[in-house]
Amino acid sequence: MGEFNLPGISSSNNIDVKGIIDKLVKVESKKLERYENGKDQLDKEKSSWITLNTKLGNLQKTSEELYGFRSPFEEKIALSSDDSILRAKASRIAQPSTSVVKVQQIAKNERIISDPVESTRVLSDVFLRMNVGEKELEVRFDGGPLDRLAEEINRQAGDHVSAKVTKDTDQTSVLILEVKQTGEKHRIGLKDEDTADFFEKIGLFEKREGFQVDTTLSPQRVFPLEGSSRYTVRENELILEPENSVELLFERGIKSRSDIELSVKVRAVDLRAEPEERPQQAWPELNNIGSVTVRDVEIVGGKPVEKITVPEQVEEKPEVITNTVIGIGSEKGPKKNMELDALNSTYREYRFRLTDFVPEGSAVDRIYFINENTGRRVEFSDVAIEDLSDRGGVSPKHPVQEGQDSVVFIDGVRVQRDTNTIDDALKGVELELRGARDEEISLTVDRDYELITGRIVDMVGRYNELLEFINEQTKVVSSGRLTEKAEAGILSGDITVMGLKSRLQKIMMNPYPTGSGRELSLLAQIGISMGSLGSNWEDIKGGYLRVDEDAFVEAFRKYPESIKQLFGNDTNNDVVVDNGVAYVLDTTLKAYTNPRGGIVSNRIAVAESGITAQQNRIDDYRDYLEDYRKKLESDFTLMQQALYELEQNQKSIENFSNQYGK
Repeated sequence: MGEFNLPGISSSNNIDVKGIIDKLVKVESKKLERYENGKDQLDKEKSSWITLNTKLGNLQKTSEELYGFRSPFEEKIALSSDDSILRAKASRIAQPSTSVVKVQQIAKNERIISDPVESTRVLSDVFLRMNVGEKELEVRFDGGPLDRLAEEINRQAGDHVSAKVTKDTDQTSVLILEVKQTGEKHRIGLKDEDTADFFEKIGLFEKREGFQVDTTLSPQRVFPLEGSSRYTVRENELILEPENSVELLFERGIKSRSDIELSVKVRAVDLRAEPEERPQQAWPELNNIGSVTVRDVEIVGGKPVEKITVPEQVEEKPEVITNTVIGIGSEKGPKKNMELDALNSTYREYRFRLTDFVPEGSAVDRIYFINENTGRRVEFSDVAIEDLSDRGGVSPKHPVQEGQDSVVFIDGVRVQRDTNTIDDALKGVELELRGARDEEISLTVDRDYELITGRIVDMVGRYNELLEFINEQTKVVSSGRLTEKAEAGILSGDITVMGLKSRLQKIMMNPYPTGSGRELSLLAQIGISMGSLGSNWEDIKGGYLRVDEDAFVEAFRKYPESIKQLFGNDTNNDVVVDNGVAYVLDTTLKAYTNPRGGIVSNRIAVAESGITAQQNRIDDYRDYLEDYRKKLESDFTLMQQALYELEQNQKSIENFSNQYGK
C-alpha cells in the first residue's frame, strides 16, 4: 500500500500510512510466528518418527529372517575342486559331507549328417515317420531342395530334433540332424520303409545288419571258476551262492565298441543270521566208583573219568561284503569287473557299454559272474548284449556324435543318467557335469558360512544404525554456561524412545535357552558383543555391538544347532518358534512398527494430526491478519478524509475571517 494522496492536500501534509500499518501488522504477526515455529517443530518430530520407524522396520526384517523357515543357518553350499569338470548347487536339505567324484563321461545328444547332395537337386515328396526315444514324430514334405526339407523338419518336429543345411562345396550341401535331448535312449529311429528309403537316398542312413549274441543262461554254457560248485541255473536265471563264481561263454567273440551295451538284472539276498551260540565244554558225571565207610558213615563215589569232551574249534573267516559281481573279458585278453551301485534284495537293471569294461576294439568272449561275499547270495537274470547302432536294419551312415548317458562315480558308486544335470544322486545336491576326466575330484557340501555370517553382520549393522539414530535424537549437549541454552535432540526426553532403547539392549544381552545350556546361551559367546573384556568406556558407552566373524564361524562349526536355537527356538515342541534373540527382537519391534496400532505408527499419526491442526491455525490467523490490514487501511482512509474535511473547513473559516476583517 502506498502513501495516501488525498485530493487538495499537498504531499508534504500526507501521512506514511503504509509504514504505520505494516508496523501494526508486524506486531500482530508475532503470534503467527509462534504458530509457524510450532509447526516446524512438529514437522521435525514427524520426520524423526518416520526415520525411526524405517530403521525399526529394517532391523525387524533382518531379525525376522534369522529364525523359522527364513533362517539362513541351514543354507548349504557345494564346492567342486574343479569347476571345469563338475559344478554343484546345494539346497537347505543337503547334508554336510565330502565326496570323491570321477566323471567318466558326460551325456551327449546324437548328431548325424547326410551324404553331399547337389544344391539344385529336387527331392521327392515323402511322409516321414520317425521317433526320438519314445516320442513319435511325423513330418510331411511336399518335395523340394534340401534346405526346404530342413525347414519342414524344424517346423513340424523342432521340439525334439533340429535340422540345418551346410554347404560343403560350391555345388553340394549336407543335411545335419541333431537330437535336442541328451542320452542314449534319445536316438533317431525310423518307423517305416518309405522313411528308411528316403534317408538312404540322401545318405543319412544306410542298411546295416546288426549282430546277435546269445546270452541265454543255460547249464550247457555256464561254467564254474576256481572249483566253484554251488550255483544254480534255471529259466534264464543264475543263482550264485556265497564265495562262488562262474563264466558265461559266447558262441563267438566280439570286439568292444561304445555302441554295444550289456544289460542285466541283479539282486543280492542277505543270508547272514544271528551268530550261533558256542557249545559249552561238557564235564563228565562222577558216580559208581565204589564206596568207603568212615566211622560208620558210608560215602558212595561215581564212575572214574574216562575223557573230557572239548568242542571242536572252528576257524572264523573275516566277513566279505562287495558289490563287484560282474565282469567282461576273454581267456587271454583284458578283463575288468564292475561294481554295482545300490545292490539290494530287489532286482534292478544295470546297463553298461562294453567300453566300460575293456578298451575299444578289444576282443571279448565271456561274461564273469562273481560272488565273493561271505553272507550274501547273488542272483542274475535277463542278461542281454545289444548293438545300439542297429535300428531295425538301418544305422546312421555318418554319425558325428552318438547319444550317450552321463556316467559318474560318487564315492565309488556308479551313477548313470541321460542328462548332465543330476539332482537325485546326493540328497539336496544338484550336479552339473561339464566334462570328463580320469582323475578324481572332490565335492564338498558344507554350510554357507559366508552367507550366514553376512546375515548376522547385517542384523548387527541394522541394530547399530538404529541405536546411533536414537542416541543422536535424544542427546542433550550443554555448554556449561547459565546464559546459554542447552542443545537437545528432537526426541530428547521422550519416554517411548528411551524405553525402546532400554528394551533393545536387554534383548541383545539376555540369555536364551539352547540345547547346549549355559555353554551357549548368550550372543557374547558367539562373538557378538559391545567389545572385549577391559574395553574403554568411551568405546562401549554408545552400546553398539561388534561381530568377531572368526569367533562366530568357529562357534557355528562347533554348535550349529544350538546357535540356530539361540536366534529362534521351539521350546515347547509345537513346531512354532517361541523364543530366541531374533524371535524376541522381531516380536518386540512389530509392536512399534505395526501400521495398525503400532507405538511409533501412532506417534507419527499424532504428529500428523498436530501438524494439520497447526496449519489450520496458521491459515486462520493469516486470514485474520489480512482482515486486520484491511481494517487498518479503512480506518486510516476515514481518518484522512476527516482531516481533509477539517482542513477544508479551517480554510473556509480563515477565508471568511479575512474577507470580513478588512
